[in-house]
Amino acid sequence: MNIVFIIKSFAMKAGVERLMSDKMNYMASQGHRITLITYEQGTHALPFALHESIRHIDLDTRFFTLMKYGLPRRLFEILRMQRTFKRRLQKAIDEIQPDIIHTTTYSVTLSGIILNLRTSARKTIESQVSYESTLKENDFKGRFLLQSAARWYDCHTFSRLKRFDAFFALTNGDAAQWQRYYDRVTIIPNPLTTYPEHILEHAEERGRIICAGRLNYQKGFDLLIDAFSIIAEKCPQWHVDIFGSGDEEQALRRKLSERGLANRIFIHQATDDIFGEFQRSDFFVFSSRFEGWGLVLVEAMSCGIPAVSFRCDYGPEDIISDGRDGLLVTNGDTRELGEKMLWMATHREERLAMGSAARETALQFRKETIVSRWIDVFSSLLE
Repeated sequence: MNIVFIIKSFAMKAGVERLMSDKMNYMASQGHRITLITYEQGTHALPFALHESIRHIDLDTRFFTLMKYGLPRRLFEILRMQRTFKRRLQKAIDEIQPDIIHTTTYSVTLSGIILNLRTSARKTIESQVSYESTLKENDFKGRFLLQSAARWYDCHTFSRLKRFDAFFALTNGDAAQWQRYYDRVTIIPNPLTTYPEHILEHAEERGRIICAGRLNYQKGFDLLIDAFSIIAEKCPQWHVDIFGSGDEEQALRRKLSERGLANRIFIHQATDDIFGEFQRSDFFVFSSRFEGWGLVLVEAMSCGIPAVSFRCDYGPEDIISDGRDGLLVTNGDTRELGEKMLWMATHREERLAMGSAARETALQFRKETIVSRWIDVFSSLLE
């Protein structure tokens, strides 16, 4: 197959970019012709290596640069840049002659242009973030007129989705939300980038709880601090290591100091050896307020450690079987999160059994299994 992926940019060393590179690389390794088209890449280097056969084209239509203009001028410049985007994209598609054109809901505002391309290619789209986080109306809560306008904009924009040949979501919960606009959503979870074939034995208890992710509101590390503060005196030999960076780092450090937990919860920079860090830990805590999927949860489980996780929208309930390979907690309930963390810390034999089950669960998300499902759906669209 000849497949084109259209995404805003491929510049950040983050989860979505890594997952897109995994999909494209695996498809290319199976002999499919892959082209990556970005439109806001600029001079940024690619964050992850791409298969040598993959071609990258950037349309150089950087819509984010238009924010420097006032509203009337900005609207004019957006329309002008959309015309440029349309012309350059059509030229690329005419040259490539793809069988499949695939994009994401990050580019939903440009979906009308993508859908109206002059091509016989099948057009597909995927959601990498939850439905709720895609809604513009949520950006204007408490401002009635702006929220009403944003609600109309969302309905108008999302109504185009039914014209795609396939729509992909990561979880059952998110699929149910999108079905108000697309009634036959295909559910395919994200692939696990690496499944360690061999892991360290967890014979010794390290007293180490591990967390990883961006230090921002979504990931809920402030809730983790609240939860651990409840149980800290009951498990004095245990500590928490958080790996990540983000705009809430200083606020989190202040909170740790105020709670007297600076010597119990440690914040480290993101690491390239997160799988090694997982294996040197006893269990993982996932404190996100909301998620599109929760890849880091599966990564931790693949290393043979169980997780304690909020039942956030969406992901954890599609991954964890409560009581078998991890523990699920009412979303946002820090007292219950603390209680489940304490249980995990004080029930060693059960924790080790859950860790073994977690590693088995992670097997189903191996790259070869998940990306093959994508290839099967793309092939079926061409039959």
